[in-house]
Amino acid sequence: MDTEITPGEVVRLEGLDLPHGARFHYVTNGDVKLRVMLAEPKREHPRGSIIFQPGRSEFIEKFFETIDALTDRGFIVLILDPRGQGLSSRLLEDPLKGWVASFDDYCDDLAFVTDVFKNDLPRPHIVMGHSMGGTIGLQTVLSGRLNPVAAVFTAPMLELQDMSTPFMSEIIRFLSWAGLKFNHLPFQATRNGKPPAFRDNKLTNDPNRYQLWATYFENHKRLRLGPPTFGWIAAAMKSMKFVRDNAKHLKIPALITACGADAIVTPSSIENFAAKADAKFINFPGCKHEIFLEEDEPRGQFWAAFDGFLEENAL
Repeated sequence: MDTEITPGEVVRLEGLDLPHGARFHYVTNGDVKLRVMLAEPKREHPRGSIIFQPGRSEFIEKFFETIDALTDRGFIVLILDPRGQGLSSRLLEDPLKGWVASFDDYCDDLAFVTDVFKNDLPRPHIVMGHSMGGTIGLQTVLSGRLNPVAAVFTAPMLELQDMSTPFMSEIIRFLSWAGLKFNHLPFQATRNGKPPAFRDNKLTNDPNRYQLWATYFENHKRLRLGPPTFGWIAAAMKSMKFVRDNAKHLKIPALITACGADAIVTPSSIENFAAKADAKFINFPGCKHEIFLEEDEPRGQFWAAFDGFLEENAL
């Protein structure tokens, strides 16, 4: 694809190394500038490529430890800051407002950057995504924009806690349609984009990994993102319904995981989707939303499951 590729920025924390062979770039899709990173495997001949989609409020640097685990396994990793997040273009005048017109835009971005860097991405391709990134990854594959050989999704956002009833869905859609699509949801703890105290967090039981994640937001204001808007929630609900309705059309091997103590995404919605999609499903009891930020033991269990999934599918 004929598009300009320019050097990208990196956010550094003292004492934290970049992933092996990390290269940061900016590319422009329409009028949106996307920040992308490629990391190289620690072997001469790559095993394949991981195309990784982060979740809401996330950014490339958050996944350095995860990327290291993937490059250790011989993969090239492509990851981007979603539009409206990290150091990609913010979409509204207030950069803290979480908004997107449609999840189709996220899907187009994922397919776009994969095409831009296709010469750097040896096959086989595996799509990975966390939370919102799982929704985006699934929608991108189910709509035919990407054709990987396999997929891995952790806590994919298929149904939001406290917003799963038809009544709530209709209220959100109505408020977005009625002109509040750019307004924050009320009563959100992260209105200023700063992370809550560890005791109040919904992501992890691991205080050290949580603090590392929080330090990025504390030290680098440009990374911060506030609560979602009504418009973002409405777009998310439309995307989640599309993905749930098309579960049986997922025709590639998939590993899909849930966390038993997830207070953000409904674990049962993930299990139900996996059953309909004939995907390998694993639940991590007691874990919060983010398995990649969890304590060593459940993280180790995830990576053991990941390795087993690759072996079962000759990847």
